[in-house]
Amino acid sequence: MKLHFNEQDVIDACCVFAAQRVNGNPEDIDVDLQFNPTTGFEADARDMRRGFQNIHLTEQNIIDGIAVYLADYHNFLPENLKINLQFNQGTGIEAVIITL
Repeated sequence: MKLHFNEQDVIDACCVFAAQRVNGNPEDIDVDLQFNPTTGFEADARDMRRGFQNIHLTEQNIIDGIAVYLADYHNFLPENLKINLQFNQGTGIEAVIITL
């Protein structure tokens, strides 16, 4: 099976991942995704409850966040997921997920 995450789906997954890191709620997290052709993907997340506590997410954290999101909310097995991040000039940062 092949899944496609648009930019909002990737942001939602990062919110879930960052919230787990700070024992918070995903709805309290604000995420800014970034792509640099030389350094790749990253994100800055902020916990709005805790005075805008900054949480830096690496490319691997974003991928792990998507796996956690799919596992927690849709019962996928993270070890059976192949996740590729992509940048599209028109639509932003997206993910293609293949289930093995």
